Amino acid sequence: MTFYEILVILSLILWIVASLIAIFGMLALLPRLLKGVRQIEEVTDEFLRKALPVLDQSQQVLDQVGTVTTSLVEDVERIDRTVIRATSSVESMVELAEDRVSEINALLEVAVEEAEETFFSTAAIMRALRLGGRGRKRRRSSRSERRRLG
Repeated sequence: MTFYEILVILSLILWIVASLIAIFGMLALLPRLLKGVRQIEEVTDEFLRKALPVLDQSQQVLDQVGTVTTSLVEDVERIDRTVIRATSSVESMVELAEDRVSEINALLEVAVEEAEETFFSTAAIMRALRLGGRGRKRRRSSRSERRRLG
């Protein structure tokens, strides 16, 4: 036998020993792995058992939130329409009030002009009466003087 053949036989023996060790190690670990897989399955089942009601409740909550959101959107749209109508109503009322104020200002101007004219004409009449009364007194006195004189 040559050195090369001895080396091949030893390497085969080492491979066989290493393979047997690996096989026995796997056989020793296999129950532990199976036990771990079973525990993972149990934890998963327990998690699903506990999580499904929570998921159902969260779905119900999401549905309710969707309903509330839809209701809020409708309410906001209704409020928006109401505000728009109120704004247009207030604008028209302001325009109407401005028109009324303009009319009242025009009426007041006419009333002031009429009052001024009445005041001035009354004052003129009063002055004329005063002056006319003085002139008549003079005229009367002159008439009385004329009567005396003949």
